[in-house]
Amino acid sequence: MMGMVLLSGLRVLLELSLQLAVILLLLPAMFWLGEDVPALLVGRAVAPLRERYGRMAAFWRLTLRHGLPLEDGLMLALVLLVLLCLAGLSIVMPDVGAVMGAWLADPLLMGSVLLAGAFWAVPGPLWWMHGRCCLVLCLTEAFIVLAAPGVTGLRGVQQLLLAAPGSSLAGTALCCAVALALTTSLPDRQTLADDMVARGQPVGRLARDQRQVIVGVYHAGWSLLLGDLLLPVLFGLEGPGGVLGLSVRFVGGSVLVALGQMTGMRRHGRFVALLLGLAGLMALAGRFAA
Repeated sequence: MMGMVLLSGLRVLLELSLQLAVILLLLPAMFWLGEDVPALLVGRAVAPLRERYGRMAAFWRLTLRHGLPLEDGLMLALVLLVLLCLAGLSIVMPDVGAVMGAWLADPLLMGSVLLAGAFWAVPGPLWWMHGRCCLVLCLTEAFIVLAAPGVTGLRGVQQLLLAAPGSSLAGTALCCAVALALTTSLPDRQTLADDMVARGQPVGRLARDQRQVIVGVYHAGWSLLLGDLLLPVLFGLEGPGGVLGLSVRFVGGSVLVALGQMTGMRRHGRFVALLLGLAGLMALAGRFAA
């Protein structure tokens, strides 16, 4: 009996380790897609993808050698947990991915952790943006519950959409994803650096670079959350299909963020209100249709 429990624990540990390895392997590509590709589209010169892998390797090497401050280490651990939950991978134990996708991969829970990271990075100047984004997150959760009572997590959303492809839940999630893309409050590199100087924090190159990488991981997590809402049917796939689904969802979320930045629609609060109103109407339609 004890041997079976130990074996199950080792298999769960192996599954989580493999998932984390896949995420860490894809993370530099996520940075490149989320930061460099939009800059490339507007005509700016960017570094090749291999340099992103080199920078990430240097970050982990310096982190293992010098460590991180307690606060930074905690926020890095939290965002890696968020990525594990939002990745929706199943490599050797599908049950592990199913449990995490059903009970932990909740848009409000994961989004709240990401917003906590944003507040940790830049607590003062962006407080009103954090509040607006938190409101959109709460409405997203409410609309999903309204459209599909009893559904738990992104895994439940995926299973419902596979069982009922014409459900209004897909449109609700799409509108909420666009609204979240337009209200994101995660700070960029310059805002982070300016805030560190304003608060009199150590602005040595190592400390600044480490914190910028951690904030970049939060940006990757936010794009993945948007991709999960944009393409929920690709969440929770098994084997190589899960890695492909993760990549496609991240690209979709990154496109939403990039479009919001390049078009300037983030300044138009009425458009966000229109999207949320449309999401609410579709959620009500789905509820009455059921």
